[in-house]
Formats: sequence, structure tokens, C-alpha cells
Amino acid sequence: MTRAFHIPWWRTGVVVALSALTIWLCRESAPPNIAPESGVVMDLPTLVGEYWGTSEPVSPSELALLPADTEFEKRIYQDLSGNSLTAQVVLSGGEKRSIHRPEVCLPGQGWSIQAGEVVPVTLANGRTLDVMKLTLNREIETAPGQRKNLRSYFLYWFVGKDTSTPYHWVRLAKTNWDMVTKKLQHRWAYVVVSAPVLEGFKPGAKTDQQTLDMLKDFIRQSVPKFQLSEMPQDERPQS
Repeated sequence: MTRAFHIPWWRTGVVVALSALTIWLCRESAPPNIAPESGVVMDLPTLVGEYWGTSEPVSPSELALLPADTEFEKRIYQDLSGNSLTAQVVLSGGEKRSIHRPEVCLPGQGWSIQAGEVVPVTLANGRTLDVMKLTLNREIETAPGQRKNLRSYFLYWFVGKDTSTPYHWVRLAKTNWDMVTKKLQHRWAYVVVSAPVLEGFKPGAKTDQQTLDMLKDFIRQSVPKFQLSEMPQDERPQS
């Protein structure tokens, strides 16, 4: 005797509901017919505290790897004592591959990533910005036949329209969510502030902690000058 197999009604309802939701999301998440919106001003400040910034050209290798409509802003900052750091903003164009996790490309540049963690930075406006801090290491030649380990700090975060995150996966999730729920298409930017630890390489150079403090203080002072969500309302450029 064959026994009839019955599917509970509630399971059928769940399948139908999920199918309807999938169809709706696919239809609603189609690229909106609106221009992508950026969250940064592509003009890093010339003076940040005691640091004077000089424009630095983008390397040919970076230009070759990224789409032609990607925008760059890069400066080398130095103070009167000879301390220096690098700040860079990469603004995506029409293709999503303009922005990526630095963990992907840093090993190809000779850096070994020793550690990564999110650290909070209190900005000059009193708000808190979370950034990803990577501790890097590479071996360099200091003299013929002599090699030494160089440590560097690499702080980065992603900036969208009125939002920021240190996490790549949050950026991707927010891109899709805001496109569906708000019809907002982010034109993401990727911000990097970095410096090597030169103690032991240069007389009077900053220690490990002093180098990290220098980078965080630079972020504290500079971000409200180019990241729109942190700029005073009356200083934002008119759209």
C-alpha cells in the first residue's frame, strides 16, 4: 500500500513568500537611474597642524591596474622636524573594481601583514571614526650585505555618501541595501594614512607608539576638512 506524502501548508507558504521576496529584490535592486553620490571632497588640505602637504603623482602601476575614471588625491606631509606621512584618497568610478581591500595588494608590494584591528579615532569635531589599522613589516637593505626589518602602520577606511566603515564586507552590504531601500548609489572612496616606523633607521625618529599617535592625530585634524559627513554644514561645497 502506497502512503501519500503531504507537504505541510506552512512550508508551501514559506516557499511562495521567499520566491516573491526574491523576485521583488531582483527587480528593485536593478541599478537605479541616478548618478552615484560621493562622500568626499577630492582635495586634501595643504596644511594639517604642523604638517605641510605636497601633491604626489600616482604611480604608473596604480594607474594601470584601475579603471580610467578612477580619481586620485595623494599628498606627502612633512613637518619642520622631518617627520613625514602619506595620505591618499581613491574615488571609484563606474566600475566597482576601483575599490578593494588593501590586504589584497599589499603583499604584492613586498609588505607582510602582521596584524589588523579596528581602532577608534576621536575627530576634531568630537565625533568618532573607526579605521582599520594594519601593522606591516618588510625587510629592506640598509647597507651592502645588511638587511633590517622595517615596520609601518597603514590606517584605512571606506567613505560613502554620509557614511563610512573600516570593513569591506559592510561596504558591500550597505551598497546593496541602500540601493534597494533608498535608491542611493554610493560612489565609494578609499582613504589611507600611512607611515613607516623609523626609530633605529634615522636619528631622533619617532618610536612605534609615536608614529601611530602621529597618524591618528593627522586623521583627527584632517578628516573634517575633506569627508563630507564630518564637515560643518556651512563648509560643505554647494551641489
